[in-house]
Amino acid sequence: MNTASNSEQITSTGHKLSAGGHLDVHYLALKDEYDATLRAAGIRPGWSVLDAGAGNGVFLPLMAELLGSEGHIEAFDLARENVEAIETLIANQRFACPISTRIGDITALPYETGTFDAVWSANVVQYLNDEELTQAIGEFRRVVKPGGLVAVKEVDISVWQYQPQDPKLTWRLLDALSDDVQMSGAMRGTRVTAWFRAAGLENVSAITTLAERRQPLRPVEREYIRNNLEFLSGLAQRCDLAEADHHQWKAIGEEPERLMSDPDFCYREMWVLSLGVGSTG
Repeated sequence: MNTASNSEQITSTGHKLSAGGHLDVHYLALKDEYDATLRAAGIRPGWSVLDAGAGNGVFLPLMAELLGSEGHIEAFDLARENVEAIETLIANQRFACPISTRIGDITALPYETGTFDAVWSANVVQYLNDEELTQAIGEFRRVVKPGGLVAVKEVDISVWQYQPQDPKLTWRLLDALSDDVQMSGAMRGTRVTAWFRAAGLENVSAITTLAERRQPLRPVEREYIRNNLEFLSGLAQRCDLAEADHHQWKAIGEEPERLMSDPDFCYREMWVLSLGVGSTG
């Protein structure tokens, strides 16, 4: 297993799969579907948007384009190095609208009630337990204006497949990791709408996206899938699994290209965009 690759996927906050290099590869490997998801959120020109958990800013160029010169983005993240990466982007790249940055926790947003027209949060709530997710969605609702938009994009890794690998191998690993907050949070994407309703958001809806990659894989797709396989192989080392499963995950981590080079290789992941609006009453 490439341990250096795994260490580079973790930020100073301890969050796995949230470091800048991994985020760049992840976004580029699935860019068409990701851009379609952001466009589907319904962000309008001239709005003020909080990017809650902005990471290293992969969504900012398209978001700024959607907002136009009259719009504004507040890029907010817990990891200092991610915010610094966004500040470097702002200094070196021309965006379609102004962008400001701030470090902080999405469960306690440092903004006044009704500050933003919309909150966008992508691949972030997986790091929260159920109680923290309740706090975060409540904060999202609080900081949007009456009728303001809350859009949360999150994965459901129970759909993860690396065919022709037997999907039950992944399911058994995820079951063994059920006490890991991030792993369980990353299987909650289809149910985030329940937290929206509990928070009092209205007009709640969801858009599901299935992303699939088959041979021939582009280099960035290979890198992204390889990172995932090495990550899962590393997790398997500390899990209580059958000896045969440990052997398979060890082999996958040592030679991920063997699996990805199969002519019938198929990678699948799924995410859900949950949408709601703040009460106008």
